[in-house]
Amino acid sequence: MDTVINGGPLDGVYGTLASLISIGTLMKKFGHPKIPLVAVSFSEEEGSRFNTAFTGSRYLMNNLADTVYGLKDHEGLSFNHARKNAVAQLKKLASELKVTGSIHAFIELHIEQGPILEKKGQDIGIVTDIVGQKKLLIKCYGVANHAGTTPMNMRCDAMKKAVTLIHQLYEVLDGLVALRYTIGQIRVQPNATNVIPSEVDFSLDLRHKSQKILDDAFTVVKELTELNDSILTIMTDVNAIKLSDQLANNSVLAAQYHNSAYQLLISGAGHDAQIIAKYIPTTMIFVPSIKGISHSPSENTQSDHLLNGQSVLQQALYQLAYK
Repeated sequence: MDTVINGGPLDGVYGTLASLISIGTLMKKFGHPKIPLVAVSFSEEEGSRFNTAFTGSRYLMNNLADTVYGLKDHEGLSFNHARKNAVAQLKKLASELKVTGSIHAFIELHIEQGPILEKKGQDIGIVTDIVGQKKLLIKCYGVANHAGTTPMNMRCDAMKKAVTLIHQLYEVLDGLVALRYTIGQIRVQPNATNVIPSEVDFSLDLRHKSQKILDDAFTVVKELTELNDSILTIMTDVNAIKLSDQLANNSVLAAQYHNSAYQLLISGAGHDAQIIAKYIPTTMIFVPSIKGISHSPSENTQSDHLLNGQSVLQQALYQLAYK
């Protein structure tokens, strides 16, 4: 139900709509399944509002840290305030459902958000693993003072500290094989042209399919942060995880049923499936992304690929719940 700032129309939403269509179609054609089918739409997978990800799926799995409730958005509203407001609005639309019993399996349909399927001419991707992910917030402190009257050798400049640290991070992290890292957000206080910055914070997103390499990267970042007299806070920490082989085989059969060219691949993006998979057998199905673009208004997928993905999901659900 969320997206990144300036994002596209398909990330997350496509899978939610396709789930509703699939279950509705199956119910009309075959009646009630042997195993109940439920479509799920999770809130705050991206964490764009409260700087922590997967809050909906973590809540479902009883894995939401107490500290999350006090987090505040850019308007100063707390997560708990927003949660209560959202729940109140939802209760006007539908009655609250108490879930009983255990969850048999979880399937997530998603756009690939990368170029592999399109480059290889494949219709469907079946995900075997999801990379681990650490989202960090690093704060560098200085002393705000007049930009014109304070000599250069008498300054404590938070921006200078941040730039030095960022340069060191780029140099060191480039040496870790296949590590994907991104510094995508920088904030400056007081953010004035004629004031020496008193505080600079920036985000650092670390990802790798190997948990060991991801942990090694974090250790390096922590050491450099401490050497530069800065503060590091972990905002999101999700382990690399392998998805269910049995459910992947089920997805292969569904793709073959629709004569869809498919391949196995690793997801470089984080998904709610990553949280669920720790507790419940989980699989993911990908459809191609045009030019591999995502988290952008240019994000797009051909209509026939979107429809085919929904059909493959529907067949996978049929095989699990009706046979």
